[in-house]
Amino acid sequence: MTSTLSERIQKARKHAGLTQKDLADKVGISQTAVHKLECGRSRSSRRTVAIALTCGVDPIWLDNGRGEMALPGAASYAAEFKGVREDGEPYRAYPLIARVPLISWDELAKYCGESEENFNPDVSSWVPVAPRASERCFALKVPDDSMEPEFYEGEIIVVDPTRKGSHNQFLVAHEGKNRPTFKQLILHGNQQYLKPLNSRYPLIEVKSEIQVCGVAICKYKEYI
Repeated sequence: MTSTLSERIQKARKHAGLTQKDLADKVGISQTAVHKLECGRSRSSRRTVAIALTCGVDPIWLDNGRGEMALPGAASYAAEFKGVREDGEPYRAYPLIARVPLISWDELAKYCGESEENFNPDVSSWVPVAPRASERCFALKVPDDSMEPEFYEGEIIVVDPTRKGSHNQFLVAHEGKNRPTFKQLILHGNQQYLKPLNSRYPLIEVKSEIQVCGVAICKYKEYI
């Protein structure tokens, strides 16, 4: 564990490939303030979280040295994509705590069950998530209304393939050669069911072993 805040800030800045002036400009403080933090003349800062997000490191690690420095999927402010919106206006993405790939259901059908080394689906976009998500997480768009009212069609779910699913959890799975589906797992004795939350859809009895592609750990919704 790096012992002092000054050492951690310097390590984080170098991790992001930033100079002291770069970091100061992006966080909104003076270069002198950054210099004082890194040489130990300032022992605390109200901008610790902003510095961490700018450098793409864990704010908890930067603050007290606990845990790992880098977040799963984290990208530093300096590395964020600069692009053009649909209306032609340029934009700069905000720094992300962590992000996972958004893939299609067709891509999932190809790669569900593959090892980490062979899981290489086409990525349509990236989705910000909580920093404790597994490094293997991916995102999908809810394909229909079968999971309403908890999950609406078009909302984005983040799926963790390292989790195998337990009673009442929402998961993505398929039986045999069927396409993957998003349902709630119900266990009753030795019997398994995939339950849609929308009462207009029938309960699915699992008659053979199911392949769990992952468990939904959160959902994300965009408005534009």
